[in-house]
Amino acid sequence: MRQIYYVIRTLLRGRSSNVVKVISLGLGLTMSILLFARVAFEQSFDKCFKDYDNLYQVFSIFTMNGEQLEPQDQNCGPVAGAILENFPKEVEAATSYCLWVHDPLYHGSVRFEARKLAADSLFFQTMGIEVLSGTPVKDLAQKDVVYLSDRLARKMFDTENPIGKVISYSKEIELTVKGTFADIPENATVRPEAVISLPSIWSRKWGNYSWRGGDSWLAFIRFRPGADKSVVNARIDAMIQKYRPAEDQKVVGYTAFVKPIRDVYRDNKDVRRMRNIMTILGITILFIASLNYVLISVSSLSYRAKAVGVHKCNGAGNMTILSMFLWETAIIILFALILMGLILLNFQDFFEDTAAVKLSALFSLDRIWVPLLTVAVLFVVGGVLPGRLFARIPVTQVFRRYTEGKKGWKRPLLFIQFAGVAFICGLMYVVMMQYYYILNKDLGYNPKRVVVANASFGEEEKGNYALNVFRDMPYVESVSSATYHPVYGYSGTIINDESGQSLFSSRYCSTLDDYPKMMGMVLKEGRMPRGDDETVVNETFAEWMHWGNNILNRTVYNSGYVCKVVGVMKDYRIGSFTSPQQPLLLMHTKRFGDCIHIRLKEPFAENLLKLNKEMESAFPDKTIEFRSMQQMIKENYNSVRVFSNATMLAAITMFFVMLMGLIGYTTDEVRRRSKEIAIRKVNGSEATGILELLVKDVLYVAVVAVLIGVVAAWYVNGMWMDLFAEHVPLSWAAYFLIAIANLGVIVACVLWKSWKIANENPVNSIKSE
Repeated sequence: MRQIYYVIRTLLRGRSSNVVKVISLGLGLTMSILLFARVAFEQSFDKCFKDYDNLYQVFSIFTMNGEQLEPQDQNCGPVAGAILENFPKEVEAATSYCLWVHDPLYHGSVRFEARKLAADSLFFQTMGIEVLSGTPVKDLAQKDVVYLSDRLARKMFDTENPIGKVISYSKEIELTVKGTFADIPENATVRPEAVISLPSIWSRKWGNYSWRGGDSWLAFIRFRPGADKSVVNARIDAMIQKYRPAEDQKVVGYTAFVKPIRDVYRDNKDVRRMRNIMTILGITILFIASLNYVLISVSSLSYRAKAVGVHKCNGAGNMTILSMFLWETAIIILFALILMGLILLNFQDFFEDTAAVKLSALFSLDRIWVPLLTVAVLFVVGGVLPGRLFARIPVTQVFRRYTEGKKGWKRPLLFIQFAGVAFICGLMYVVMMQYYYILNKDLGYNPKRVVVANASFGEEEKGNYALNVFRDMPYVESVSSATYHPVYGYSGTIINDESGQSLFSSRYCSTLDDYPKMMGMVLKEGRMPRGDDETVVNETFAEWMHWGNNILNRTVYNSGYVCKVVGVMKDYRIGSFTSPQQPLLLMHTKRFGDCIHIRLKEPFAENLLKLNKEMESAFPDKTIEFRSMQQMIKENYNSVRVFSNATMLAAITMFFVMLMGLIGYTTDEVRRRSKEIAIRKVNGSEATGILELLVKDVLYVAVVAVLIGVVAAWYVNGMWMDLFAEHVPLSWAAYFLIAIANLGVIVACVLWKSWKIANENPVNSIKSE
């Protein structure tokens, strides 16, 4: 107890430096714990499913023109069922499902947005999701049946029993609730809130559930406990060839393999890359914060040494001194954790947006070890290292000035801080530049004031009526439609040569004649197609076909269709800039609908509200909700925005921590060298010479450290930029300016803290000695 009393007295005497320590550790702990918790969260994906070690996902591999394409999680519909049928000894259950059911659900007139999928009757058994009520094996084999998650059922029906209730899908299909299932946590790749029976899809002829194309189904299998899992991958190719039509095998090669669900998300190259970057950031921030604490503590040796000597005169041993410093560190870390809690509490929404997950999920009980381990590392690094230095102070310090280790500890600590801050600043700059680059880069079309919505009107006559309804609206500037919009990408089709051999997969889209003009797309040559036997190709398509400049009137063999090229469209972005430019076929349609595109007049936000409100009265039997295309493009890069915000926050935090450490170092150096500075001034040195002396002392450390940090930032930036097909143009000049900016701030800080001592009367310093 006496040791704690002395520790508290010491802390109260050094209030200002301890406030600095608490703030720097609080900020460092907040950022590092968030980053490490996010990494642990990523590592925990898909462990929520029952016996997840036996749950495997199916992947397909297509071969075109002798070239094997990348594995994809989109499969032919029957593949999962075929695996179950052909491997009864190894496989216990299998399921296929699709994600096309994206329209809202309604209970009466109340609308509910929920994650939905359409699945077969073995979905819950295969995935290992707990069913709370109902018999899905029987229920999901029927048409127009839905299972709801427990949360969604309570949201819809409150305390009422949901079984037997009727809800609607997009105001068009009535669905009967036959069961409920347990809520699935955030760290799962399959996380529906509503599961619609697959016969609901089949009965309306939606999609292609066959061995002939239609590779848009996600598939999973569940192995029996103890089964030899290698058997399936060894024999799956021969199994597939039994089912595929012989003529298709000549055109496109197709095989599949299964992979543990636990490895699917964790082994994704983009996820792995981001996880590595977040780990590097977390380690950097933690060690900068820890070493900053060590630096401030070591800097206090010169004026705390006598107190340590007094304790030793009164019988305190080295372990006693060490334990006192450990108690001091523990109390400061406790206050830092309180500060961290206040920060997270008051800025919860911001941090949840930055981490892209709720804080309650990040810090769940099964991941509480992450903050505990982080605090333990901080305690060891920040407490033991300077504690041992304090314990080594000799008892004779009571009678003389303590001069041990003037710079031996301080300069390496400063070096690490300078390098770490330069690294994070370099990373932040490139991440932010890349985000704004892809957000503002020319797309090849004009999304300004464009809104889109999915709606099908059936016959051509009904479509024309709807088109006239939109054209008559006073706030509509222009309107057209296509089968898809370009923000999320298009569906694919196989391009063949004259002999029927597959060449490559191309995107395709059917549009009205005026669609490219309405969207601001550029038709470089020719005209738009006027019939089913005509098409327009983009520049990339012509390049992949090796047509040179002679493109018009060429023949395209498109999955059994023969089309003549009548136009060439300038490349425009399909999907996001994370994927390379893709070849494209634009086909002809006379029917208005599918994906409606409208360019609104100003004021845009007000007119969008009017448009959506008018849809309820103009088409009461349909759900038509328009969304801003520019907003959708921003959402496409949400993960980039989140990472940009995280790096900016990390850079600001670490810059602040580094400055506090540098201020502490400079203050201590000025105090320690005050007599030397005074003597230099007495002997004729100018203030500028004193300032130059102190600045050079720091620059010897800073220049090399900043260069190393900038080079490390360049390397990690290269890892991150691999996520994109288009890169912001950068040169070494940018990194040079980042280094200069860091050094400029360091020099300014040293000048600020040294200005007074360099300009004051030297007599004052000598008298204080």
